[in-house]
Amino acid sequence: MNIAKIERTLGGLKFAVTILSLFAIAMVVGTFFESYYGTDFANRTVYKTWFFMLIQFGMFISITFAAFLRLPPKKRLYGFYTIHSGLIIIGAGSFMTYYAGVDGSILLPPNTPNREVILSDDILKMRFPDEGRVVSFKLPYSGFGKDIGETYQGIKLGRYLPFAEKEFTWLKPKRSYSQGESLHSSRYTLANEMVAQDFTVSLHPESTDFESNLSMGPLTIHYLPETLAPCFKENNPSKLILWDRREGSCFTPEQRKISLQVSKESGNRFLAFDYGGEVVSFFPDLSPWPLNKDMKVQRGADIRIFSKKLFEEKPNLFLFGKWTAFYDKDEEKWLAHPLKKGKPQEIPWMGFELVLEDHNKDKVPTLLPKEVLPIQKNNEIIKGNTRALELIVQGESYWVTNQNPIQLLINGKRVVFALQKESLMLPFEFVLTRFKMDTDPGTKRAASYESFVRLFSENGPSDHHIFMNNPLKHSGFTFYQASYSQDRQGNYSSTLSVNVDPGRPFKYAGSLMLVFGSMWHYWLNFRKRKRKKVTPLMEALENETA
Repeated sequence: MNIAKIERTLGGLKFAVTILSLFAIAMVVGTFFESYYGTDFANRTVYKTWFFMLIQFGMFISITFAAFLRLPPKKRLYGFYTIHSGLIIIGAGSFMTYYAGVDGSILLPPNTPNREVILSDDILKMRFPDEGRVVSFKLPYSGFGKDIGETYQGIKLGRYLPFAEKEFTWLKPKRSYSQGESLHSSRYTLANEMVAQDFTVSLHPESTDFESNLSMGPLTIHYLPETLAPCFKENNPSKLILWDRREGSCFTPEQRKISLQVSKESGNRFLAFDYGGEVVSFFPDLSPWPLNKDMKVQRGADIRIFSKKLFEEKPNLFLFGKWTAFYDKDEEKWLAHPLKKGKPQEIPWMGFELVLEDHNKDKVPTLLPKEVLPIQKNNEIIKGNTRALELIVQGESYWVTNQNPIQLLINGKRVVFALQKESLMLPFEFVLTRFKMDTDPGTKRAASYESFVRLFSENGPSDHHIFMNNPLKHSGFTFYQASYSQDRQGNYSSTLSVNVDPGRPFKYAGSLMLVFGSMWHYWLNFRKRKRKKVTPLMEALENETA
């Protein structure tokens, strides 16, 4: 194939129709993905992929060669040349924006300075606190899971999941523990006629997804070692329990005939007794930790005290795996009940029943990431908003997510892994001073929202009002009102989209050339058609006169 034929092919109608058809198909698919799976997924799978860029480059080539084949310039094609030149300039401006532009967002909590712009690319940050250094690794910008397979100082990066959901599973512990150590974990359901809530609590030191305490509205749940359950049955006058971690047992002062005294100066209760050949004392209503003979607090001691009296005023539910205990205000005493798997147990608050769903004495309850397709509803991702990366260290697999950083001890050195978005720091700072939102009449749905911000730059502070169609432009950055969020206390935070578009002047100029070229091309063709109509009429008049 000679060069002339290649030029005719690239500048011909068939190639133009083909490339425009591919572009139209990609836009339809991208629009569907964006509406159902979210903008991020659409960017990762369509708009910012190599094949979409290749299609756009094909359009650029088609336009360029279409104009080139019609050289040298002809007067009747001046409009055509202008239109194609405008398209070429728009393409060049778009490439400049893609290559050197910035497209991110900045979160502005109320009265909290911020200058960090969050970008779209995912990165893994490895912090080495003992060495005072940080290593960043850029992750693939892909819509689907991908195996990375790279290694850094014995740390292998495994599979990366850009969209995932956490799935519950039990895992074997990664190291061994002493026989008397409390490692158990349990899953429960708390329900009444109106609501049901599943939850998992754990004492296992390797459990990073679940804790031993949690709150559900006014109810506080405490998960304690099984060895404490027998002592909660006792309605002893002091309402005190002593727990010996070393022996894995508990006892009350009354059972060991330990006298309880009251300080004359403060009026606080205290007790002292011999423990392993050393006298220890407690102020149980102030601290669970013992004091030694020098009256110094022994944090981390094997023995500690627990005052049930502190947990009688508000709803507190104590769980011990297969036992539960609580204070019943109606009966004015502590009650403890065994729990059988799948069998409801009544508790004295709002008609709730507690069900033990699962119990394990040594395995680790874990939420493992599972790859999913994201789902968007009302412009929010409701499924698949977890990003996860597998780390393989010394033959063991660990998962770090954008929600939970992890810390590992590798060859005696601490390493902290965090999965986050790439960011840049602005040369100036924002503070949200006020947020205003209007709702649709009769609803709580936002109709419009506006941000009042204070900008701190080298020229001093200045106040600005940002709302739809009224962005803020400063130092080459453009800030648009994008969205908002609200915390549990009712405070609003504002999210601004941040844009730097170096190709914008070229895109504006190209667009003007498109409009002007279209008008020029129409005018030239209009004059040509008019001339064709007038010429036969003039010839007929001349023949009739002759």
